[in-house]
Parts: sequence; C-alpha cells; structure tokens
Amino acid sequence: MKVVVTSIVIALILGLAISLPVLAQQNSTITITMTGLNEISISLDKTQWPLGTIASNTEYETSPAIEWCTLTVQGTCNVNTFIVGDDAEWVSDPAAYKWTLSNDGTNGEHIYGLFFRISGDTARGYVPITKTQSEFWPYSGGSASSLAPGDTKQFGLRLLTPTYFFSGRQMQTQITISAVAA
Repeated sequence: MKVVVTSIVIALILGLAISLPVLAQQNSTITITMTGLNEISISLDKTQWPLGTIASNTEYETSPAIEWCTLTVQGTCNVNTFIVGDDAEWVSDPAAYKWTLSNDGTNGEHIYGLFFRISGDTARGYVPITKTQSEFWPYSGGSASSLAPGDTKQFGLRLLTPTYFFSGRQMQTQITISAVAA
C-alpha cells in the first residue's frame, strides 16, 4: 500500500511540474482598470468633404448650412484644440503623385492651400492649415477661452487648388484636430 501511495504522490508532483509553466503562461497578464480625473474627448459630426471634379487655381468653400463641421467637447475637462494638415495624395498610387500643402495658404504648381474658419470668429477669418500644428481654439492673441465639456464650435474649410496639376486623378488629404487639457 505504501508503494501505491508513493507512486500516486510522485505522479501528482510530475503532473503539476509539467502543467505549472502552462498555467503560468495562461495567467501572465495583469489588467489594471482606473478612471482618470480628466478625460479628454472631442468629436466631429462630419469627417469628409467630397468635392468631385475640380479646376486648377480655383477656390472651393464648404457651405455653412450644409457642409460645415461641428466639433463637440465630450470629455470631463476644458481643452485647447489644435489643427494640422498634410499633403494630398493620389488615391490610386500615393507614392507616385502628390500635391504639397502650402505653409502659408498660397498655391503654386502641385502646391495647394487649405484653410479653416470658425463660425463667429471675425478676428481671424480664414486661417491657413499647415503641416505644423497650429491653434484651432482658443488662439494666442485672441480673448477666447478654452472649450468646456459640452461646448461646440462650427467651422468651415476652404481649398485653393494648385495652379497646375495632372487632371483625372482622385486626390485625398487628411486634417487632424486634436485636444489637450487646458
């Protein structure tokens, strides 16, 4: 009887020794869940501006009643918002052809200008969007304060097409609006 009990104990020890690494691998993740004091969240109600066929050296603007976007602060703290643009790329072959985003809103051959305008902001009017992050709201030099939870800002866009570009190519760019706690 002593031999049988010893054999069972040895079998259990060997079984546990083999299965312990497997058990450890299955339980190697620690999940920590917490809620921060400040939650930063913004949303946009329109995220596309499909222009269709465009002409060179021409300005296009979003219509305030139809195409303007609304930014809404959904977090729990006041935020300052920023905007940055990028080059426009040919949808079919982004590496083969692009328009360069102007750094001052002017246009040229294969260079385009892009602007934003916040509703009610009469001091600035249309502001160039560049590849360098700039203030969306509030802005330095203005008397505007940060945006609070629930605040909204409507804004429109203006595109100034290049003076010359290869026609028939569908171009696309992205604008990024970000927020930081104020």
